[in-house]
Amino acid sequence: MSYNNFYEIFTNKVKDYDYYTCRRAMIDCYDTLAIRKDLPTDDPYYIKLWAEIDALRDRQMNLIKEPSCLNA
Repeated sequence: MSYNNFYEIFTNKVKDYDYYTCRRAMIDCYDTLAIRKDLPTDDPYYIKLWAEIDALRDRQMNLIKEPSCLNA
């Protein structure tokens, strides 16, 4: 599966996440990357993690545009 396929899946998955849920999920992804330093950048799992991180970042950026997103 390609980055774009993973990204589309994760964009749909996180569409209802709040800011802090995104933050916790991103921490999990970064922790996994830190543990799995052996993954080559063309490994499907590595690509999946970065697509998930990007989808989470995009969701957070969209939430920040909403005035009350951090008060939820």
